[in-house]
Amino acid sequence: MESKRLLEFDAIRGVAALCIVLFHYGSSYQWSNLHPFHYLRYLEQFVQLFFILSGFFILLSIKRIKRSLDFIVGRFARLYPVYWISVITTVIITSTITKPRTDKIYDIVLNFSIFQEFFGARNVNIVYWTLTLELAFYIIILSLYKFKLIKQIEWICGFWLVVIFLNTFKAYIPSPTALAMPIHYENSLSGDFSLSTLTNTSISNVIDFLKDFLKSKFLLLGGRADLFISGIFLYQIKTFGFSKYRLGMIIFCVFTKAIDYSPDTPRYAFLFFAFFVIVIYLAIYGKLSVLANQSLAFLGIISYSLYLTHLQVQWLLHPILAPVPNELGLIIKVLSAIAVASFLTFKVEQPAFGLLKSYYKNKFGD
Repeated sequence: MESKRLLEFDAIRGVAALCIVLFHYGSSYQWSNLHPFHYLRYLEQFVQLFFILSGFFILLSIKRIKRSLDFIVGRFARLYPVYWISVITTVIITSTITKPRTDKIYDIVLNFSIFQEFFGARNVNIVYWTLTLELAFYIIILSLYKFKLIKQIEWICGFWLVVIFLNTFKAYIPSPTALAMPIHYENSLSGDFSLSTLTNTSISNVIDFLKDFLKSKFLLLGGRADLFISGIFLYQIKTFGFSKYRLGMIIFCVFTKAIDYSPDTPRYAFLFFAFFVIVIYLAIYGKLSVLANQSLAFLGIISYSLYLTHLQVQWLLHPILAPVPNELGLIIKVLSAIAVASFLTFKVEQPAFGLLKSYYKNKFGD
């Protein structure tokens, strides 16, 4: 039964990845308002599902480790091998196929770390912004683990959510000078800050920057903290059972998203959020057995590689497929992206993960 339910979660992750691919590919064409593919633009909201699932599965991962290094090595082995291939192919393809790149060497080099946005460098591929949030979330959870606070995570997340709500709500309170706009949107994740800025600013400006940095990247997680938190409470329901507090916190997460009116947050975003929460809740109780099939689960297995490389496929094939009807061109690109992701998953991602984990186990033991 447990493996079947995990199959459902793989399927959910796979559907989310496919929807993001369809969103990006659909956006490369002009569709009439009456064309069915016009509505692919709404699939952008499926990125929320990734963050909810991350919140859900991170506790599963953290409870399996014996020391912090287990978690760090596991995340490194999972994230970096395919990510490095993604960075290399992004730089090569965009330098030869698209317009000349304007990225500085500083940006490109730091992109290999995944921590580029923490140091003011820009992403060479637009999909990398989500990885910044993932890393910040990992740091938060690992810190709770180090301080032995995982058992209190429900109350910590409850307090965290109240702070997020107050930060969002204060934007509705008029100020004599300006509206106190919360730092929520992903554009703030990159910013124009670089290490050299520190030498050209006063101490007070540096302090202000650090406050905004911690607020945006850690407290608010780029305006998506409520998504991660909802995933944590959904995991708690799965592990420890239903409680009014857990359900109340999940509803509070959705409500907080509903009142968030920052420029990059469509008014309808919280409706997708609520829908995704319901889907995962049903999966927890085994009510989505229809998703437990190998085809959808396969998409979940290749979802990380698919997410990281689908734009490269778009850049390569879009000019070639220009004479082809748009609908057919989109389908060819999707199938090609799945083929590329499958190759990378089984020839790079999984073998590299296995080798790194095996090396770590042999060197440090269980």
